[in-house]
Amino acid sequence: MKSSLGISMVVAVLAGVFSTVAAARGDLDRTKRPAGKPAPKIQLPEIQKAVLDNGLRIWLVEQHELPTVAFNLVIQAGSDHDPVAQPGIASMTADVLDEGTKTRSSLQISEDVESIGASFSTSAGIDGSFATLSTLTKHLDKALSVYTDVIANPTFPETEFARLQKQRIAALIQQHDQPPAIANNAFSYILYGPNHPYGNNPAGTEASLKSMSTADLVKFYKAYYRPNNATLIVVGDVTMKDILPKLNSALANWTSAEVNTFKPPTPAGVERMRVYLIDKPGAPQSEVRIGYPALPRSIRERHGFTYGAFTTFRFQKGIGPFIAQGGIVSEKTDSSLREFISELNLMREKGLTAEELSYANKGMIGSFALAFETPAQIAAGLQNIVLYGLPEDYYKNYLLNIEAVSLDEARRVANQYLDTSKMAIVVVGDLTRIKESIAALKLGDIVICDTDGKPLP
Repeated sequence: MKSSLGISMVVAVLAGVFSTVAAARGDLDRTKRPAGKPAPKIQLPEIQKAVLDNGLRIWLVEQHELPTVAFNLVIQAGSDHDPVAQPGIASMTADVLDEGTKTRSSLQISEDVESIGASFSTSAGIDGSFATLSTLTKHLDKALSVYTDVIANPTFPETEFARLQKQRIAALIQQHDQPPAIANNAFSYILYGPNHPYGNNPAGTEASLKSMSTADLVKFYKAYYRPNNATLIVVGDVTMKDILPKLNSALANWTSAEVNTFKPPTPAGVERMRVYLIDKPGAPQSEVRIGYPALPRSIRERHGFTYGAFTTFRFQKGIGPFIAQGGIVSEKTDSSLREFISELNLMREKGLTAEELSYANKGMIGSFALAFETPAQIAAGLQNIVLYGLPEDYYKNYLLNIEAVSLDEARRVANQYLDTSKMAIVVVGDLTRIKESIAALKLGDIVICDTDGKPLP
């Protein structure tokens, strides 16, 4: 079958799902593949917009079927804004953000949220930081009081920071014994290098965390957690008329300020194929990562056909990677690498068949509508529009774009972006069992690295 590994896996999963459902009905014709249904139409309610007195942009979608409201504050700064010499600041800022305010302790925040059955979380990704809240409409005022207090009045208490700092360092130490985590972190470092924010572990390193202080978090918060650098998405059983005065009052002391613009730098890329080996003695399987810095989110937006052709492009504000990956039984590592490269080359040279393209598209279409059933899911979807500056009708046209992908377009993109000669191969496994057979493949120079992806002397 002429397909990428990602599409082959999608087709296999779909075949399993179809077989299970049809077998339960007892009417499966096993001589034919099930025909896909037309793409469902996604029609989100109108996005209402407003701006608070402090400059915070509000996006509101009314949904009155259930008495719930979801909030998602999107800050346009994530780990991409970490100093390259001190990764982990964005994620630690988000982690400690809800651990204390001028009027509430960490325990009080938890108790206030739990007492009304609400859920509240703060987090940071590569491209942004987020604060989410889900609550019943009848508890809106109390939930909003806690939520806005955390956003506008965090104190970053030293005791809570020290506790989370120790937990984070312990987790990083544990990652050194987890081949998937080693492979992911090393792959990013090898592709982007030490001087690019995408090359660092967003969680930080042991050294950066040990040198970190609450002053670093306060500095990051003051620099980027500004209403003019954010959008608050509100979805659910509420109206703009009701919510706007509440937000203006609660966030009156959260002030705008000049925010330095930032664009992730263009990575140097991979000069030629090399094989990077990381030793994990006794590992029963090998973790494989193959890829290179490919393209930014903006490319995917302009050319919607990449949705139907590939499942392993990671789109970010800057140039994100193409990744082919898997966990492979040690004895099959060499043959699996050969198959990985063969499939990618075949995809680039000949592209998909019409049948493969059809079923890859149908698989993506079939799962898409399920992501917009609740206010929290809708808010999460709008987050991508806000974060990446996508058109507001993005999701309305998403499925149509997938259906419209042609074989020629898919083949052109495969030819353009699946050049294995410029991909790095990272393998984490027991080198006493896999090194010799991998070297015999002669895929490229062999580089032995430590668990961070740094070449050993």
